[in-house]
Amino acid sequence: MRFLLVDESREFRDAIARMLRTRWPIAEITEWDPRARGHARLALADGRTTAVLLDTRPAGEDGYAWATDIRRDPQAPPVLLLSTEGGDALAVRALSAGASGLLRKSTLSAGQLVRALEDALRAEEARRSASKAKAPGSARDAASARDPGQLVPGYRVLDLIGQGGMARVYLAERVHDGRQLVLKVLDPSLRADEVFYKRFLQEYKLIASIRDEHVASIYDLGFAGQCPYIAMEYLPGGTLAARIHEGLSAPDAARIAAQIAKALDVIHSHGIVHRDLKPANILFRANGQPAIVDFGLAKDLGSTTELTLFGQVVATPHYMSPEQCMGKKADARSDLYSLGVIFYEMLTGKKLFDAPQHTTLAGLHIQAPPPRLPADLAAYQPVLDRLLAKKREERFQSAREVLAHIPV
Repeated sequence: MRFLLVDESREFRDAIARMLRTRWPIAEITEWDPRARGHARLALADGRTTAVLLDTRPAGEDGYAWATDIRRDPQAPPVLLLSTEGGDALAVRALSAGASGLLRKSTLSAGQLVRALEDALRAEEARRSASKAKAPGSARDAASARDPGQLVPGYRVLDLIGQGGMARVYLAERVHDGRQLVLKVLDPSLRADEVFYKRFLQEYKLIASIRDEHVASIYDLGFAGQCPYIAMEYLPGGTLAARIHEGLSAPDAARIAAQIAKALDVIHSHGIVHRDLKPANILFRANGQPAIVDFGLAKDLGSTTELTLFGQVVATPHYMSPEQCMGKKADARSDLYSLGVIFYEMLTGKKLFDAPQHTTLAGLHIQAPPPRLPADLAAYQPVLDRLLAKKREERFQSAREVLAHIPV
């Protein structure tokens, strides 16, 4: 086995190498600093690499584009992307880039890494075998009917596109009509964990109750063996995170912010708080319509069941409200704070607050005044001031109120 680790941080590369050796003690591991050595494809010329683990921002560049470049070669090894952020949206983007999946750095364990690599290697072997089987007269032609993609009855799995702490995410095709969709399947090792299991089923229940153009649709819920799964809408238009990286005009940023506010108005009217709103959880349909996804942390305001332990941080620190940072209960106004953070990032291309440590970020959300917009964006400052107020009672009190104030 030979692995290529592409990341600027030597400490992180060393940590990943240690994880790999828990499963493959004598593996050959090449650590590649992209800032010092350039594009990772330079390390693949001899064809001996088993798999590539690639940072999504190598040397400040687009790791998804690097993955696409690597995977253009039919004989290229599978690529797993490593990101500081997670979510279904980025997982779908990873698949579109030709990667086998996306792993989140901050929560990555040796077990998750090994399982993801084993899945990627099996999928790559199945792909190459299927390619051979398509050749006229192939002896494997008849065996191809035993489709390795039949993970869930009625769906043909096309690829693993992501893996988180509680589920694996696949791009799949519905057999009876060929419709592409996303399957989320609970990790079997967590099936016995009542909290994770309830959170997974809660995601289906909450989204399934909503029928709106600004919220990803749910098609099905079932069990694959002992594993529950959700079949949900596949949104091919990429993530808001990608569009922010490419750059948005102020009018486009305001228009998208208004559409997110509309989505929140619908969600909140159903008694639901998202609690993890971020650019990676906002995807676009082919027609450019944004939709909110990934309700794994959502909370039904009418429910007496609290799936998050008091004081436990489960959302994404860059977009958390001050009350979430303090371990307090989130409400609809917490989502509005997150919208304010996203709106600032859309307008400026910069994070509202940034720091290497989550605790430092939390302190900034709790205490630091938000940076001011430049003069040419001053028309949006009053809206941001209300959205980003430290005290909930000083923010807009509803998403509908936000809509009335966003200048579009």
